[in-house]
Amino acid sequence: MIRTRLLPLIAVACFSVPAAALAQQQAFTSKGVNLRAGPARDYPLVAQLRPGTPVTVAGCINGYSWCDVSLPDGNRGWVYAQNLNYPYQGNQVPLITYGSAIGLPIIAFTIGTYWGQNYRGRPWYGQQSHWAHRPIRPRPPIAVRPPPRPKPPGVFPQRPHRPGVGNGNRPPMGGARPPGNGVRPPGAGGRPTQGSNRPGQNRPQPR
Repeated sequence: MIRTRLLPLIAVACFSVPAAALAQQQAFTSKGVNLRAGPARDYPLVAQLRPGTPVTVAGCINGYSWCDVSLPDGNRGWVYAQNLNYPYQGNQVPLITYGSAIGLPIIAFTIGTYWGQNYRGRPWYGQQSHWAHRPIRPRPPIAVRPPPRPKPPGVFPQRPHRPGVGNGNRPPMGGARPPGNGVRPPGAGGRPTQGSNRPGQNRPQPR
């Protein structure tokens, strides 16, 4: 009789475990990040995480800018979603842009309940009044730009050709002297050469 009553309870427990597991997602830190006691950078520091640290994501605030995560050692806190990568369709994608596509739940942050469950005994636990009425300002999501198209191998852009310029030589200047090793041609406006007759020297000589 007792076994008959326990069978439905065991069945409910077996089906409820996968549902609870699906409510949380496994992610990894993309670099060294800080685990904060709230969804902002000026909340108290809980722990420092190394790159590649596995974390379990319980959910994110509206806009997917900060996510509530748990560590394998039992610590819990908030991490900026840009620094969290999630394996999605064969790639590691940031949660700040793919949180909605992954299906992460949107959760709210209540400092009294959250700190009471996770931070009793911390030196800043008694300072809740300083943080209680602090407004949460989620950052706008970062736009993902498509990667640039790869250039064909061995093809380089060529500079436009300028007319009259080639091989780095300057174009010939107007009015330049013709080549001739600096020797002027005879009769080109210079003095007459020796032996030439000057005016008045071609008079007939008396016999």
